[in-house]
Amino acid sequence: MATTVGDIIRSSMRKIGVLAAGEPLPANEGDDALQVFAQMVDAWTNETLLIPVVNVVTFQLSSDVSEYTIGIYPEPKPDPLPINHIETARPEKILAAFIRDQYDTDYIQEVIDVKTFSRISRKTNASRPSRFYVREGWPLNTILFESVPYSSETLHLEVIQPLSEILPAACLTEVINLPPGYERALIYNLCLDLADEWGKQPSAAIATHAVEGKKWLKRNNYRDLVLGMDRAVATQRKGIGTYIIEQGP
Repeated sequence: MATTVGDIIRSSMRKIGVLAAGEPLPANEGDDALQVFAQMVDAWTNETLLIPVVNVVTFQLSSDVSEYTIGIYPEPKPDPLPINHIETARPEKILAAFIRDQYDTDYIQEVIDVKTFSRISRKTNASRPSRFYVREGWPLNTILFESVPYSSETLHLEVIQPLSEILPAACLTEVINLPPGYERALIYNLCLDLADEWGKQPSAAIATHAVEGKKWLKRNNYRDLVLGMDRAVATQRKGIGTYIIEQGP
């Protein structure tokens, strides 16, 4: 049986004593609780380890364009959208990226910080880039390549997008389809927010289950970090780039 947003809310309200067993959810209280649920989902987006899905975004690069906006274009939207705009939910994080050429060969892209990007003296060369900087903005981010990409190639991004993309909270009948463990974590964490809204005191057990639920989700969603170094400090010894931390290159 599918679980809905309304099921999560009713379960939470029963646990904090707002509803009795089997009591239906009043319409006015359901609307208020739905707003609290949506606020909680929005807040969870800032904890990226609570987001279980890595999405793939692809975009055909344009000729003579090195800057691309990404996100949901604000209203009123032009028709058509700008050729250098990637229409998708604004990424919370870009995990990996590459450019694929017309022969299906992939070229990895390194995400750099603003200082590294600023040190690139000429950014208008027409060549396949290997690095880009993401300028954070709202509602759009901007991807700035170190050079002007070829128009025949495709950008591929592995991104983490807002939790609301896979956990809709527009109405009580929205179906929740998430990995194991999310239903319990949602119920007990919503208990804490609803208890404050309805003037209830959640039990210590509820608070413990809420904390543990999020902890287990983060542990399951943990993504290993791969250590690296700036290519400029790597030396070529027998064709292999090396760097000794104690001694330097």
